[in-house]
This record gives sequence, structure tokens and C-alpha cells, in this order.
Amino acid sequence: MNRNVQIVVLLAVLVAGFFAVNLIAGRLLTGLRLDATEGRVYTLTAGSRAVAKSPDEPVTLTFYFSSAAARGQPDLESYARRVRELLGEYARASGGKVVVKVVDPEPYAEAEDDAVKAGLAGLPMPSGVTLYFGLVGVNSVETREVIPFFDMRKERFLEYDLSRLIYALANPKKRVVGLLSGLPLEGGFAMDPRTRQPTQTPPWRIVEEMKTLYDVRTLDQPDEIPADVDVLVVVHPKELKERTQYAIDQFVLRGGRLLAFIDPLCENDQVPGMAVADGGRGSNLTRLMDAWGVEMPAETLAADDTLALRVYVGSQQNPEAVPYVVWLGCDDRALSKDDAITGSLKQMILGTAGVIRAKEGVSGGLTITPIIQTTATATTLPASALGLQPDPKALMKQYTPGKAALTLTARLHGKAKSAFPEGPAGGAGVAGLRESAGDVNVILVADCDLLSDAMWVRIDNFLGQRFARKVSDNGDFVLSALDNLMGSADLIAVRARRDTNRPFTVVEEMRRKADKAYLAELDVLEAKERDATERLRALQAKRDDADKGVLLTPEQQAEITKLRAEQVATRKSIREVKRRLRADIDTLGAQLKFINVALVPLLVAVFAVGLGLARRVRRARPAGGAAA
Repeated sequence: MNRNVQIVVLLAVLVAGFFAVNLIAGRLLTGLRLDATEGRVYTLTAGSRAVAKSPDEPVTLTFYFSSAAARGQPDLESYARRVRELLGEYARASGGKVVVKVVDPEPYAEAEDDAVKAGLAGLPMPSGVTLYFGLVGVNSVETREVIPFFDMRKERFLEYDLSRLIYALANPKKRVVGLLSGLPLEGGFAMDPRTRQPTQTPPWRIVEEMKTLYDVRTLDQPDEIPADVDVLVVVHPKELKERTQYAIDQFVLRGGRLLAFIDPLCENDQVPGMAVADGGRGSNLTRLMDAWGVEMPAETLAADDTLALRVYVGSQQNPEAVPYVVWLGCDDRALSKDDAITGSLKQMILGTAGVIRAKEGVSGGLTITPIIQTTATATTLPASALGLQPDPKALMKQYTPGKAALTLTARLHGKAKSAFPEGPAGGAGVAGLRESAGDVNVILVADCDLLSDAMWVRIDNFLGQRFARKVSDNGDFVLSALDNLMGSADLIAVRARRDTNRPFTVVEEMRRKADKAYLAELDVLEAKERDATERLRALQAKRDDADKGVLLTPEQQAEITKLRAEQVATRKSIREVKRRLRADIDTLGAQLKFINVALVPLLVAVFAVGLGLARRVRRARPAGGAAA
């Protein structure tokens, strides 16, 4: 057998062996997993494994997927495999406590009727059949939890959705959250500015999310917090009765957990006829916080040009992105990685937030542990700086960097004293606690606007179902905080699981510096353009009156020509400045493209050619020379 035949036979054996190994692995090694991704994004978190093992009695998960209807839809088929494999991971991790069944509902079959009765949403396909792609979970007491349809847009939240469903089945008795709010979180009525008639507003999405996990009870200025409330959530407290403040004080002292949202300027507090920065939109728990040794200065806003979100100003034809220093995109630079609540979050959005700090002159106050902070160059601005209509450019121009990070959200921990040592006014004979027996547990957030839908979610309608598409981790923060305060940490590590995209921090820093360098220049040029335009309009008006006897002199005609030339030159300069704003970023992008597209492949090719030449030289070297 010559050498060429040997090579052909060897290649055939290798190909056959390759397919044989894959067939055997597909049959015998289905339970074997190797996750080589950064962060092990395809491996169940420790929290998910704990949730899978948590049911006292087995729970049954029935996965419905219409394989025939999905045929020819590779994205759907691939996602269905992903869901099915992940359900298998839960079953393996549970030790038999999670039982997974797979049902393929064919058209007009009994399984399709079962899917409809269970509450699954069917998706009509072009072929005329209906696709079912959902999950039904049932526990031993017939509690039912349903995912109507697995939306591929929510793939990065798949593990959390499954873990939450199993957790709900394992804990059918929901923990109690007391909700005391000065904002219409559960819906209400607002004045429609067009019709000037009251219109009904829907509940905020954060309340709907809370109700999926907890028994949420609305409290209306109570004289006492019910004993079965596990966590009290206070939002935008304004003009609370003294008896209600006393009830909160006693709740905390006897070991109740408090999550409080206060705000120096709540933009969602829609006071009729009131401008954004007018007084009356702030809230606080001043008397209680004084006793705890902490304060949030009134009408004082945190501003940070590093974390500032970019908003569009100008006309629709010529929009311009400008940093809005009082709207903060809090990412890894701001979120504490040492706290269980924020350790896995990627970004939160806060609007016109306040600053939390220790109150001067108070000894023995609670320990303040920051959870969310600004960067070290942040500063404070008075709420009045926003004026009648906030101007992001003006705020950026008056921004002066600070020298220390500001605390936006904090844990308060330690022994606390009552803010009402003698009891509430008119409460003769009330025997209340004067100090806590143990350490209190309070989370204080200096912003209420982060709860609004606009700050963290977009609502999409799909097959008649409302799906929340998350744009930030604000909702995850609230639910993680409640989980943590209740002592349930299993879901915390699961909730904020995200894709592995990283923020372009170098690009953001370049953009921030460019904003500062060119914003003043842009203002001068734009003012010059406006001035030239006004003068040209005035002279043009005189020309329009020429038929009434007003004639333009040659000097005025020359001035018009000069102004038009000046206007064109100024606009050209503005375009040049805006081009320079992007120049460094574009240069960096071009460099990255060159490295990825050309340089790396070229280096690999050069290395391969060099390696081949080196091997050829070794093979061509005479044996005698090698021995020598």
C-alpha cells in the first residue's frame, strides 16, 4: 500500500471516528456538562441549586413545546433546547424534588386542550397551526404557577424566572410586605393635560413584581404596624401623622425590617401646577433619622458627570446628546460588590437623588454602610438649579467636581434609640420601647423615582400578555433588598444574572472629557449663529418693506451678504466641533477594527508561515549535520 492510499484510509478512519464519538456522546453523555464561559453563564448558580432542593415535597414542572409547529424556526428550536436542558439541570440538582415532564401538544389533541386550560398562550404560525411554548408548575397542594410563553427576548432572565417559579411552589405561603406610600404605586387617577379630565393610571410594575413573590398589604397612615408584617416598605413619606411615625419607630425597634425610599425632589410627585424644582416634592423621615444619627439634606441633589446619563436636547431635526448630571447610571463604579443586594447587579438608574450622610452632633448613631455611591468627583446641586425647565447644558456648565464619593443608598445597622422616648403626643399611657433590644436592620434609599416604570422597564404586549422588558436593574434591586431583609438569600444570586457585555469605560471617559472641552466652544458658536440670524432677519424685514418705500442702502446689502457668509462659516465651525467630539472615539473604533479584522489574523498567518518554514528547515537539515 503506497503512502497516498494510507493517507486516504487514515482520513476516512478519522472522519468515521469523529462521527462515532459524537453519536456515542449524544447517547451516553447527555448529563455531562462543561461550561467554559466567563462567569459560567450556562451553569446553575448556587442560589438556583438551593432553590431546586428547597421543596419539602416534590413539585412537577410540565414543559409544553409544539415541535412540529416550530419546525423551520431555528431560533425557536434552539431556545426550546436551552429551556429543556436548563429544566434538566434543576431536576438533577434537586435530588428528585423537581420532576420535569415534557409534552408536545399536537393540533386538536388532548394535550393542546390541557395547555389552553393551564393558561398557556398560543402563537399562531404561518403554517396555520398554533405553537405552545410554556411551563406549568404544580406542587403537592395544587398551587399552580405558569409561564405562559417563553419570550426569547428574556433569555438572559430565564434562570431567574424558573428559580422564582420553583421558589413560589416551594413556599406557597407568601411572606407579608407592608406598603406605605405617598405615590400612587397601585394605580390611581391623574389629570390628562389635553382633556383636563381625570384618567385612570395602571399600577406601577414594581408593585406587580412584588406581588408575585409576597403578600403586599397597603397601609394608610396606620397607628400601628400589623404584627404579621415581615418587611415594611415606606415610599415618599410626606406629612405622616405623628402616630404613624411612632408606629414605624416601634416596628423598627422591635426587630421589624424597614426599606425606606425618600427623596429631596421626587419628579413623579405630580403636584398640579408645580414646576419640577418647586418646593413640596421632597420627602423625608427627619424625626426618625435624627434619632438614628443620619440625614438627607433637603432640596440637595447628588450630581456626577462620570455617571451622568446622556439625554437628547435640541430639535428633532438636530438632536444633541448631553450628560444630565442629576440622572445617574450607577454601574460597577457605584454599586457595592461586597453587599448581597447589589453584588450581582449591573446598572441602576436614579433620578434627582439625594445624599445620605451622618448627622453632625449626634453621638451613638447607627452605622452607615454605603450600598450605592457616586464616584469621587461627584458634587451636590441645589434643587433650584433645575429651574422651571431643566437645562442639562446649563447644569453641566456650572458643574464643579468634588473630592469625595456621595452615598445614595445605605444600610443602617446597630442599636437604635426611639425618636419618641416619651411616646407620641396625645398618647398618654402608651408603653413603647425606648431602644432596640438588638441591632436594627434598615435600608435607606435617597430616591423614589427609581421605582417608576420609566427608570427600569418597558412594557411590551405579546399575544395579549404584558411582558416587562428590563432596561436597568432597579426592580431587581428592590426585590433583592426584600429577599435580603426577609433572610431569603437563595434568589439574590440568580436575579441579576445578565449577559456578559461590558460597558465601554474607556469610550465613556473619552466622551466625558470631550463634553467638557467642547461644550463651552459650542455655546459660543451657537450664540454667534443666533446673533447673526437675528440681525439677518431684521435686515431682511427691511427688504420686504421695500415696496412701501423702505430701500436698502448698498452698505445694508453688503451687510446682508456678509452676515450670510458669517452664518455659513459659523455653521461649518459647529459641525467641525461636533466632528471633533467624535474624532477620538472614531479613531479608537478604527484601531479596534484593525486589530480584530486585520492585525490578529495577520499575526496568526505570519506565525503559521514561520512555523511551517521552521519545520521545513529541520526536515531539510542533513542527518550528519544534526549529529555534528
